[in-house]
Amino acid sequence: MMRAFQLFSKEKVIISFYALVSVLIAIQRYAGGPRRYNNFTIFRQALFHLQNHQNLYLEYPREYADLFLYHPTFCILFFPFSVLPIPAGLLLWALAGSFIMFYAIKVLPVSYENKVFFWWFIIVELVVSIHGQQTNSIIAALGLFTFAFLEKDKQKWAALFPVLAFCIKGYGLIFLALFLFYPNRREYIRYTILWMTALLLLPLPVVGTGHFVQIYKDWLVCLINDHKDNFGFSIMGLVKMKWPALTDMDTMLIQLAGLVLFAVTWIKTLVEGTVRSLSNRLLLLGYISLWVIMFNHSAESPTYVIAVQGVILFYIVNRYNDSTWPKLLISFVLIFSLMAVSEIVPSSWENEFLQPNLVKVLPCFLVWCVIQWQLLSLRNRRELTVKVEKFRVAMPLAEVR
Repeated sequence: MMRAFQLFSKEKVIISFYALVSVLIAIQRYAGGPRRYNNFTIFRQALFHLQNHQNLYLEYPREYADLFLYHPTFCILFFPFSVLPIPAGLLLWALAGSFIMFYAIKVLPVSYENKVFFWWFIIVELVVSIHGQQTNSIIAALGLFTFAFLEKDKQKWAALFPVLAFCIKGYGLIFLALFLFYPNRREYIRYTILWMTALLLLPLPVVGTGHFVQIYKDWLVCLINDHKDNFGFSIMGLVKMKWPALTDMDTMLIQLAGLVLFAVTWIKTLVEGTVRSLSNRLLLLGYISLWVIMFNHSAESPTYVIAVQGVILFYIVNRYNDSTWPKLLISFVLIFSLMAVSEIVPSSWENEFLQPNLVKVLPCFLVWCVIQWQLLSLRNRRELTVKVEKFRVAMPLAEVR
């Protein structure tokens, strides 16, 4: 048993497993025909629509189903995968989604033992994201990179990652809020403005000055329309199940309440100065990762790789507590994640009790509530600082790399 444990704790074994899973998913998706890699086609064709000065956000039923809902700059970022033949592009896209998550976890300032736990626990949601050819694992990883480079005081690169996330999906910019807890804020802001300007101008050489403004007008219209009558795999989705008459205005009010909680948490943390503790900074990163999905009206099953990332960070901070509730909570998340991607749950449970939204949202929502309480409870934060700082220095598995 110990030999097996050591084997599956090696970096080479883990990254090989990530690669194998990505390759198998890419082969399965391509073998199933265009309908099975529809999202990849959406991303791929967006570059050609951009080159032809077409509206990126219209339906193109002859090419793919659904709509392109991403930032105009993403068309350029996706360029290497668009110009390759579909099989090669699809394979490299799947590998990219896995590898960026692997390396983002690798650079986190936590013990190797916790990195191994992170690598294996996230795999279920990572597979869901890659299976749908989604960008969510990349956005999650960019959040981890933001944190890791802020910890290293590398402001230039730490400023780049949330801007890159924004240029994929707008909500990725939320990770920028972490810079408030670190020194050299002015330098960070300068680099953020620099990166934002450069990336927003990235489509300009492709579309020219005449069409440049129009693509951002089209994007704005897309964002406005995307918000209407959409509740997602979110807190709003949970409320909608209880009160079916929930309106779009109600959704906005719930999101506003979430924004107020976010602001209060950030201001209180800044005022009390508890960010001197690495455990509390990691908890803030976990809070962001969960918050951005819990209050996201567009959240869907593949986006939960971001939320579960927050759950794992919560557990890393709390796993050395004497109580068993952190283990119970993370087990709850794992069980419901497996339920959502398997057929072991009776259909009657799914339709009458669990329901798709509840399966994904409820356990993550509970963890978010606990983190919210921990961050707002000064006494609890002090206890965390005393009890769990050892999660960084304890590296019993370091020799198995």
